[in-house]
Amino acid sequence: MVSAPGCERSPNLQLPAHLEFPNPSPHGMEMDRPPRPPLPPPPPVAAAAVAAAAAISSVLGDDDLLREILLRLGLPTSLLRAALVCRRWLTHASDPAFLRRFRGLNPPRLVGAYLSTSAGPAPRMRFLPIRPVPELAAAARRAGSFFDAFKGSAASICDSRGGRLLVTTFDDRNESTHQVCSPLSPAGDTAVVPPPPPPPPILLANDDECVIYQYGEFLPEDGDGRSYFCVVMGYSELQTTMYLYELLGMNWIVRASAAAQLVLSPTRLRVMLFDNEKFYILYATSKILVCDFPSSSISFMELPNGVENKHSGCIMLSRGDGSGIYLMHVKESKLQIFHCGKDSDNPGNWVLVDYICLRQVCANLDMATWLSVDGHTASVKICAVGDNAKFVFLEMFGTVVFLDITTRQAEKVYELTPEDKELVSVRPLMLTWHPVFPLMENGCDQKELCTGVAGGGPLPGGTSIIFLPHAHVIGLVADRLIQ
Repeated sequence: MVSAPGCERSPNLQLPAHLEFPNPSPHGMEMDRPPRPPLPPPPPVAAAAVAAAAAISSVLGDDDLLREILLRLGLPTSLLRAALVCRRWLTHASDPAFLRRFRGLNPPRLVGAYLSTSAGPAPRMRFLPIRPVPELAAAARRAGSFFDAFKGSAASICDSRGGRLLVTTFDDRNESTHQVCSPLSPAGDTAVVPPPPPPPPILLANDDECVIYQYGEFLPEDGDGRSYFCVVMGYSELQTTMYLYELLGMNWIVRASAAAQLVLSPTRLRVMLFDNEKFYILYATSKILVCDFPSSSISFMELPNGVENKHSGCIMLSRGDGSGIYLMHVKESKLQIFHCGKDSDNPGNWVLVDYICLRQVCANLDMATWLSVDGHTASVKICAVGDNAKFVFLEMFGTVVFLDITTRQAEKVYELTPEDKELVSVRPLMLTWHPVFPLMENGCDQKELCTGVAGGGPLPGGTSIIFLPHAHVIGLVADRLIQ
């Protein structure tokens, strides 16, 4: 080896210790290495995760506990996502007895409301989400964009029930089309249905007498997406007649009729309610006209003591889910809720079940005009109510307010502008019920083990599972139950 000039190493030159090479190993170029230190113990977090996984697995492996966890998911959308985890969860979630318990514990959820104003040549339709939650964000977006497909046509909502709407559209020639719509479905399902049937013949006193008809259109609680009810009221000098029609298979069927020798004139108010058996319509200042179709009878029901129908929007009726009906009445800054039982001996036997001071529950809304409301009842109007009187939409001094009756929480949802002119209607939109579960393949193992923690992976005992979206909610609820 030749060294560069001036770089020859003297034999007596001593290198610094940090530059000295170790002595070669007697076994060649292999060097002596110090022993490896032992691996540190696993961090406490990993040990806690393993313990939590084992605890959750023991809980979710118990069918009884699993059903209790599924009951507490709260929303049908969450239940559907949980059912997609595996066959065993699907079996529990889709069981009819379980679904009855789930609905009893988790009433239908309000997604929002469609608000219509008289701005422009055609009413404007807006969707207002009510207390949005992340789980329902996609549903709210679908509902908000649903009426975009009706641009160029005037649209009005005749009725809303569950997640369905009964919509009438008018084209440039003022020809109408009736449709049953499901805004919350991913495809925005819409079915064109026949218009209401022609009016039935009414007994007349003479050939010169005229008959005045009124129509009420209502969606059923459950349906095939193409059916609805129509109540036709005919008024003549001799009698008042009512017919109940149901649209089945795109054909109108007469379900029932009733007639009474009551000389009545059509009411200008559109406060109506139909609960599959009885039809109610607010009539005059102190009465409700009731048509009991099973018994083919027409009668009057008195309003509660002290309640008068003095102006439009002061009274609204609400279904009671088989327990009768509710009546909401607003006067000045007071909201009263009455209930009349279905099996009451006296059909006018109203019971005051709730009383709310609107001035108090709306104190956080900065209603400056409250000081002048007393004595001016027309300043507050009822726009829409929920079943069982669970919520109400009010128009208060140019503002639409949502009030949750149970929690007493109120919030502004819309402020009318000069372009809106006036409020036409508010139609609540509820979350669809039932959940539509996927079909289970024949021959599947319905007792497949599917316990574990969020994220999936191997579980104690060698079982492996892939968790689909939202399965982590189950793990969190189970973890809370364990604690």
